[in-house]
Amino acid sequence: MISPRASLVFIAIFTGLFISNGCQNAPEKAGPKDVVWITNSHAQLFRIGHSKTDSFLEVYDAPNSMLSIGKFFWGRSLKIEGYQKIENRSKIVSLSAIHTGMLAELGLAKSIVGVESKQYIAHPSIYQSSALDSVQELAPDGPIIPEKLAKLNPQILIGYVFNIQEKNTIERIAKNHFPVIWANNHLEPHPLGRAEWIVAVGWLLGKSKESANLFQGIAKEYLAIAKQAAEASNPAQDKKPTSESENSNGRPTVMMNIPYNGQWFVPQGQSYMSQFILDAGGMPITLQPKGSGSNMVGLEKALRAMKLADIWINTDQCNTRKCLVEMDPRVMNIKALQSNRVFNFNKKLNPNGSNSYWDLGCIFPNILLRDLNKIIQNDTQSLYFYQRCN
Repeated sequence: MISPRASLVFIAIFTGLFISNGCQNAPEKAGPKDVVWITNSHAQLFRIGHSKTDSFLEVYDAPNSMLSIGKFFWGRSLKIEGYQKIENRSKIVSLSAIHTGMLAELGLAKSIVGVESKQYIAHPSIYQSSALDSVQELAPDGPIIPEKLAKLNPQILIGYVFNIQEKNTIERIAKNHFPVIWANNHLEPHPLGRAEWIVAVGWLLGKSKESANLFQGIAKEYLAIAKQAAEASNPAQDKKPTSESENSNGRPTVMMNIPYNGQWFVPQGQSYMSQFILDAGGMPITLQPKGSGSNMVGLEKALRAMKLADIWINTDQCNTRKCLVEMDPRVMNIKALQSNRVFNFNKKLNPNGSNSYWDLGCIFPNILLRDLNKIIQNDTQSLYFYQRCN
């Protein structure tokens, strides 16, 4: 079972510690003149920096955007124009299971005083402990309960923009009381960009070295797997994602998701899931090469495009081939189903319905990429998040 928030989040320091392979320079944005801004590896929605006296974090509303949705600093200065000062950081509200997982990875689970819902937190060090016993649930059944948040009065809130009404409610409660960091890492188009937000979280909460080292290891393995997969599929002739299910240069074609109410949500060619498939050595069936979101495609068109797919992943609530056929008998014509190459991300599903695929899969895209690469290579004996739908 996946909450509306968690489904949005599904479908992450010093300059010398960052991976240079595939890096994108931070946008040139105005700021205090003496700040040294650090170049991110892949993330586009934040930048961090430091001066002789202070540290800085800026967050943005969309990739490649100039529009800031938060500017923060902490250090010796009493005030810096245009920036909100972070005074204390020991009482944290985390409104995403992903951010809660990041805090746990950095050893900060005991600082969490409030979460969206305990039900959807699957990080092993929290789920398998008593860490959440004293934590308040602020949105157990849907929207944030304003009275609970106001009474809790945290020192920092880390969340993401779920809808404008709720954003406004949180900011109204927080005004002049505590800073709100909108960590919209789910909008990052690259898996490593989503994971790199752990660097921003670590920088913000006094764990800059630990978070940078963690991300460096994640990125190193991810890029090594992607390089090996690219070399195996003859990168000199690689093509962008195709609009039809065709085997391109030996890359197996991969279809994703299942239909709902006669529509199929198909990731676009520049989406993070398409990037995952490309980096794993596959060819995603996208139906639209451009765009970083998903297309809502009619069932008839989707079935025609996916008929020759070699692999089918992310079957959501359907964990068996029987379930898929009962959903729509026409999927029996899909090559992946006929050859028993259908996989779902439910191997780490907990009894309460929480699934560490959503948080650990975002924080550790190297592990998820490792799974996908094995699936594409037809070596599926030791998968971490995925298992075959029998």
